[in-house]
Amino acid sequence: MSRRRNTSSDEQAERVERALRRCLVWSRSGRHRKVIAEIDRHLAALGDQAHLTAVLLVWKAHALLAIGMAEQAHEAALRAWELEPSPHACHLAARAHEALGDQGAAEELLRMGWRLFSDALHLPVQLAILLADQGRLPEALEVLAEVPVGGDAPADLQVFLFGMKANLLAAVGRWAEADELLQRGMNDHPEAGVLSEAHASLLGARRRARAEKALAESWADSLGELAGIAHEVDEAVVRCGAVNELSTLVVLAARRLWRGYLEHREARPQAPEAWGAALVLAVLELDGARAPAAPFARSFGCNASSVRAALARLRSFIGALDVEFARRAFAAHTNPRLDGPPSPPRPRVRAADVVPFPAP
Repeated sequence: MSRRRNTSSDEQAERVERALRRCLVWSRSGRHRKVIAEIDRHLAALGDQAHLTAVLLVWKAHALLAIGMAEQAHEAALRAWELEPSPHACHLAARAHEALGDQGAAEELLRMGWRLFSDALHLPVQLAILLADQGRLPEALEVLAEVPVGGDAPADLQVFLFGMKANLLAAVGRWAEADELLQRGMNDHPEAGVLSEAHASLLGARRRARAEKALAESWADSLGELAGIAHEVDEAVVRCGAVNELSTLVVLAARRLWRGYLEHREARPQAPEAWGAALVLAVLELDGARAPAAPFARSFGCNASSVRAALARLRSFIGALDVEFARRAFAAHTNPRLDGPPSPPRPRVRAADVVPFPAP
């Protein structure tokens, strides 16, 4: 009887292995629903074989995530983790947590998995991605500092790590370290064109950062003191920039715009906060980012109608100026003085779409 059960188990394992080879082909071609149907068919015939069930559930969770069914993926990945903890189950459960908006649970699970499976490099990498997406760049760098680049890691992972680490270093202003790391990556992987492209972008971004810093310093030195209600509006601009987490350059541009407006137009503001918000919105519009007034007004605790009225007066003033002069005088990140196009947003690094799961 025992021999018959073992034979049956071996046959089921062989069937599952053949099925997973088919699933790998379907997954790479984007046929995720076919993967799910195949997995469900084999799960129904497995019985109480925990190992094979866990392997199949990992594949199912991956396919479900790929088609945006995060809740079902979460259920499948956690069940796989309970049956047989593995790095892949941990990784997929964490991604499902994140897709459902529970970043805290995702972080906790990834840290636990990293402790249990210290050789599974995709867990700390995913943790660093999670932290970076939350703006916790120093913490992400701390995690990646413990992930070795090189050795037995696959070449594509090494290239990804070189690029990601350099990107994070640049984002926190550690330009020299980012440059050195990319130089090392290009030497180790001369065939990886993405690293050469990243290095060229790094040099451009560093030049851009220096130009923005120089322009901000120049503007800060040139701002004259204001008094009375004009000073209150000026302070409101600073507060509005802080509330909305805007760059120093945008705030300085709005303060310059206020002084430029006062030199040529009469103004007796009754609501300094509304004018502060309108000045910031006017600069954002010069930068090509037309933002609705209502959310800005709500975030700053002022009346949307008052913001729109002040913004209309500012638009009239700017519209009477030569376009290039207005951009040189009052634009922030698209200012021609920066001698180049605006810096693109920091790219969001993503996890790999396909995880190379092991055979049963």
